[in-house]
Amino acid sequence: MPPTTLAAAAPMDQHTEPGDRAVTRLGRWLTAATPHLATMTALGGLLTVLAYAVGGWHITELSHNVTGQQFSWLQLDSWAVALRQTGSLTLELLGLAIALYTAYGIAGRPALFPAFAGGLTAVTLHTGSLGGLAAGLLAGAVTRALQKITVPARWHTLMAKAVIPLLATLLTTVVFFCALLSPQLDKLNSWLSNELVTLELTNQRLVLGLLLGLAVCCDFGGIFNKVAYTYAVAGLSSDVPTPDHMAFMAVVVAAAMVPPLGLSLAAVVRRKAFTQAERNYAKVAWLLGLAGVPEGTVPFALRDPLRVIPASMAGGAVTGVLTMTFGSTMGAPYGGVFAADQLGKPLLFAAAVAAGVLVTAGVAIALKSLGRTATAAATARAATHRKTPVAA
Repeated sequence: MPPTTLAAAAPMDQHTEPGDRAVTRLGRWLTAATPHLATMTALGGLLTVLAYAVGGWHITELSHNVTGQQFSWLQLDSWAVALRQTGSLTLELLGLAIALYTAYGIAGRPALFPAFAGGLTAVTLHTGSLGGLAAGLLAGAVTRALQKITVPARWHTLMAKAVIPLLATLLTTVVFFCALLSPQLDKLNSWLSNELVTLELTNQRLVLGLLLGLAVCCDFGGIFNKVAYTYAVAGLSSDVPTPDHMAFMAVVVAAAMVPPLGLSLAAVVRRKAFTQAERNYAKVAWLLGLAGVPEGTVPFALRDPLRVIPASMAGGAVTGVLTMTFGSTMGAPYGGVFAADQLGKPLLFAAAVAAGVLVTAGVAIALKSLGRTATAAATARAATHRKTPVAA
């Protein structure tokens, strides 16, 4: 038999029109994933919300006292810790689920092994859901490229079941960890941390609030979010936190609430701009926003990142500046409204969050409306072009 390639029709190529670009096909595949990933996100977020409702915002501080053999079936704190830890683990593994789903859509089942390795790397490095998406894209692309290599027919089984998954896993982890993430993460962390410290020392409070708000809302629990959160918690964890440090924490907590609340509001106001799965998820996402769970934005962002991320950052920036301007403070590093007893100037804090929510909702609706208009215009031009007779 003549040599052939191992490439087969990718799952994301099903039900597509001839001439569709790869980006379009992948976008449809990720849109189809929204209901499943939204369910996983909602599950992790609701478990976290229930933990705060049962045990209060401080439940994480008690976790080391009521786990393992110290778990009590009759103690509410024990159940709250179990809910909190399960919810956190579910949200942490969201990036792995995205990596697996994305890679499978691009190259099928052979891409699952490299996607699993890349997704775990993304989870370990705390890159969030966007890191998981990058790992899935890389694993799928590498596997697809290897599948196009021409091999003798007698080697098909060995290549498909052993060689390609092994090589794809090795290339994915090496490129993703060594070439892309590891050195860049250090640079990003150092740069952002130094900028935040410089702004604090030079008393540029508004700029600091702006930068913290942008960092929290740009990757929904990823690299920048973690840096901003770590910076705020470092000041709060001192023996006697200063009002400035508590203000930084207020900015981070407030900004984390904005994207899920803003996108939920946008899905209610402009229903046609969102899919049915997104509208269903919006009925739960606002709870994640109230609890300050930024991962609650992921199902919206995964389907339409070029509109959702800028809208989220705009709202986060507004909330960051207003929270710093109003002088609100926060004595808890998490919990959202469940830590309201730790808030200073709570009404002004709520006003800053509300302003950011309105900005995020407004920008998201505007960008989605522009996108729909541009798509409709392109479709009309294509239809006109097909109807225009060609001159002899």
